[in-house]
Amino acid sequence: MDFLVEDFNNADDYFANEGKSGWEELSQIFTSLQLQLQASDQAGKQDTLIFDPKGTNAKLTSMAAGKGWHKVPVPLDLQPFGKDWDSGKGSILAEWQFSNYPFLWNNIIRSEAIYQSQDQLPQLTAPAKALVIVTKSGSIPSSNSTLYFEQAFAQITTVTKLGVFRIPIRLVGLAIPSSASHLECALNSYAARYGRDAETSAQLKIEINWGRPGQYGNRSMVLRAD
Repeated sequence: MDFLVEDFNNADDYFANEGKSGWEELSQIFTSLQLQLQASDQAGKQDTLIFDPKGTNAKLTSMAAGKGWHKVPVPLDLQPFGKDWDSGKGSILAEWQFSNYPFLWNNIIRSEAIYQSQDQLPQLTAPAKALVIVTKSGSIPSSNSTLYFEQAFAQITTVTKLGVFRIPIRLVGLAIPSSASHLECALNSYAARYGRDAETSAQLKIEINWGRPGQYGNRSMVLRAD
């Protein structure tokens, strides 16, 4: 897949130097990732093809583990903001953020707290110095109210201008190449709506019909089986 990048709090400097090798590994993962889709069951979207957050999360986690990235437990005193970071290595924390948009701030708050305390976390070899947040472009059809890159960029930009957070943040948006008209993807189905493991997964070639720019300038699209 393609991906978009925006940096906050001098993250560009960190990832150009101390975090360079870690970023190179992550960027290889994002580029190699295959688009994961599922059939929607939401009102007004039944049986349309939409982004599969669970399948994408699982793929990113397994691909990252193959390069030595692993889940990082959240310290007990910060667990009101979640149980773990999806991945981490060296001095980098990473979160695959495909759930409802308010959870973005759970991830940033706990990361900021550990950044300021400089406490040593399991799975990291140094105190956390940066956070990578991975979401998807708003162009990709998805469930209602789930976070997308352009929305996260607008929110983080507003807050960092106020000086509320200091941790370097690299925001990543998984995207479909703007020149693409067809794409090979994985179509996943689940036995239960909230089940985490795909019951079936099949390869599917899709047709991409691009629409007009949306609220933040991202172009909408419709995905159909070819």
